[in-house]
Amino acid sequence: MILGSQIGFCGPLGASGAEVYRALNDVGIKSVDYSLMDGYRSALWQLTDAELKERMTAEKELINSCGVIVGQSHSPMDANYLNAPETKDARWHAQIQAIKAASWLGSPYTVVHPIMPKFRFGRHGVEETKKINMEFYEFLRPYLAEYGVKAAIENIASFDSHRGVACESSCSTPAELCDYIDTLGTDNFCACLDVGHAAIACQDPVGFIYALGDRLHVLHIHDNSYLGDNHLMPGMGKIDWWGIGKALNDIGFDEVFSYEADCPYLRFYEIEDLDARKTLTRDLLKCYAEIGKAIISVK
Repeated sequence: MILGSQIGFCGPLGASGAEVYRALNDVGIKSVDYSLMDGYRSALWQLTDAELKERMTAEKELINSCGVIVGQSHSPMDANYLNAPETKDARWHAQIQAIKAASWLGSPYTVVHPIMPKFRFGRHGVEETKKINMEFYEFLRPYLAEYGVKAAIENIASFDSHRGVACESSCSTPAELCDYIDTLGTDNFCACLDVGHAAIACQDPVGFIYALGDRLHVLHIHDNSYLGDNHLMPGMGKIDWWGIGKALNDIGFDEVFSYEADCPYLRFYEIEDLDARKTLTRDLLKCYAEIGKAIISVK
């Protein structure tokens, strides 16, 4: 395993892209989760293929020159067209372009969230939800195959507004996520486990890892209270991180231990002194790296 991270902390860091990538490399974080989550209306998806390729290729060269790779990317989260059918083509076009962009960035995976219909509530609507998502993922398959990128399907949690708690939604359970991957096959698809989503959807993150086994290729690492999607640094919440590390090693996971734990950095926006903000951000990044090294070393 190598360490990776989202880079939502670049705002508090107040640095250029190159500075951020070098900061990752300096502490031993060798992979970046590159966000392509711009909504389907984004100007990014209106670029020609040649323009998009030029932009992504230049970004890849910059990232690689700083000693870092793009281990995964995120596609737009708004593929759900069910409440506005007339937007389906535009929403799914953005997904296609995100697959191309991931390829040109050198990313082997792009995280493609499953569609979460409003009628899906707990175990209600499971089969209909799967039917909708199979249509979506099969639509993407030819582009995934052509551009050599796997879609990593992420476990999702929803929110029960009546009870004020998180609840089950698309692929919230190990059984449902495994079923999606097994139905689609592993040539173009794999599982992305968000350990925080597992916890708030009343699933055991450690058991989730064992259930996914070799279907698991992508991780989103962050801690929480089991009550909210807090995106904290491991150790700040209640997730069993030593159990996580052991489970990953037990199943032979050899991909990226990728952080999605930006919330602690957000407090640094309040610091006016830019140099102090950069120092604190870099120091916290070092903590993330050392904690990650400890977790992935558990046998």
